[in-house]
Amino acid sequence: PLRDKRMVFIFDECHRSQFGENHRAIRECFPNAQLFGFTGTPIFPENATYRTIEGEAARMVTTADIFGKQLHAYTITHAIDDGNVLRFHVDYFKGGGAPIKPGEALAKQAVVEAILARHDKASNRRRFNALLATASIDDAIAYYDLFKALQAQKQAENGDYLPLNVACIFSPPAEGNRDVAQLQEDLPQEKADNRKEPNRKKEALKAIMADYNRQYGVNFDIGTFDLYYQDVQKRIKDQKYPNSDLPHDKKIDLTIVVDMLLTGFDSQYINPLYVDRHLKYHGLIQAFSRTNRVLHG
Repeated sequence: PLRDKRMVFIFDECHRSQFGENHRAIRECFPNAQLFGFTGTPIFPENATYRTIEGEAARMVTTADIFGKQLHAYTITHAIDDGNVLRFHVDYFKGGGAPIKPGEALAKQAVVEAILARHDKASNRRRFNALLATASIDDAIAYYDLFKALQAQKQAENGDYLPLNVACIFSPPAEGNRDVAQLQEDLPQEKADNRKEPNRKKEALKAIMADYNRQYGVNFDIGTFDLYYQDVQKRIKDQKYPNSDLPHDKKIDLTIVVDMLLTGFDSQYINPLYVDRHLKYHGLIQAFSRTNRVLHG
């Protein structure tokens, strides 16, 4: 009964949410609908990744292909000038706090040591929390294990050392799970990573989730991954509560990620973003923009 009616669809995050089969199904089901898309990072020919086949020719798809004429532009520089978001400040560091050149490779242990040395200052004495963006699921696992080992060593050497609460999240192998498969349509690196040694990655995620369960008194497993994902997001946002309302041991100081949480997730309390991966185009702006929300009150 709705098919031929005049309807309006408004899409947020349209740079990533409307490039697949679901968008095509909407257009076919509602041929008289008018579509509006909002995005902070439109897809242009130079940063397009989605390919379509028309006859014998293939071409890359842009935001303009999906939504047509641009009606209005309000850029990030406008938002910074208007005080709606924060400016960005970028530093390059290696072990011991020494500066490095952009693109210089570092051992993961040096990255962890640099984060541990400066996180309290970067987060205003843990008033804010942080993300660590890694290049692959294997890198995320390695970083998680390093944080766990180095902080245990610091605690053994100094009983007063207060460790960072470190979480890690990446999607498991889909293995026929339609919800995970749908989730991974927006997680290209994780989708690709899970094709290689999926069982090893799943076992690593199980161990990470077991640590999380012990730390926070919860009970998640691979089968309830979506609830785990929601809980991680909530604890990041719960940083707003003072320790008298929500003790520090129930919060997350640092979340290690691959693709998840780097786009479409907002929290005023994410401020530092530690990056050990190559970011460019819309991926770069989206990731950096997790950190620039203005704190009101």
